[in-house]
Amino acid sequence: MRRFDALVPALVCFVLAIGSATIAFGQEAFTFGAGYSHVDFADAGNLLHGKDGPYIDLDLAVKVPQQRLPIWASFAFTGSGYFESAEQTVSLSPGTSATANLYSDVGFFEMEPRVSLAFYSDQRTMRGFFVKPRVGMGLLIDSYGIDHVTQSATNVHFSTEYHTGLAFEIRPAVHAGYSWGPGEVGAEISYMSAWGDFGDLGNKAQEFRAVAFYAVKF
Repeated sequence: MRRFDALVPALVCFVLAIGSATIAFGQEAFTFGAGYSHVDFADAGNLLHGKDGPYIDLDLAVKVPQQRLPIWASFAFTGSGYFESAEQTVSLSPGTSATANLYSDVGFFEMEPRVSLAFYSDQRTMRGFFVKPRVGMGLLIDSYGIDHVTQSATNVHFSTEYHTGLAFEIRPAVHAGYSWGPGEVGAEISYMSAWGDFGDLGNKAQEFRAVAFYAVKF
């Protein structure tokens, strides 16, 4: 946890920098994205959980004015879900068995300040093909509900384990597509590393995302 605590001051400074940069508003954009995500936990063991799932991304950005570099600052709300089911055979008595259906639901929700550089084929009008390298960091809220079954010589016990925790995450990304002025479409890939409290899933998670997006400028 020392590693996690040491990163908190950096997050605070980053958020303050974003707030200072966006006091004077330039052009704004709202982006909605949805796609595929894949998660890996450091210490999940044999705990039932899905590795592949959907996610959505909502991003409100502002172009920082009077900058030589094409800087955009934004704040995003983003979430992903991982769902899994499995069948496990349990013995009810000598010579008698049954099948139990187990389920797990793991969810991530992030509040993420971001900074990106936007390079358009026509930089003056911000039209045509573009690429936006971006980095974000922020607070991750993780939660899960995972079914368990344990068996002794005399009985079978079913239960569901619940957990909600907090983590710090960093997410570099590459955003690319086409702009016709008031709108943009394209795709994005990102890779997140997070440190914090993931309950029995460990203290570290990594997540890959691939998304299609649509943006409206105003």
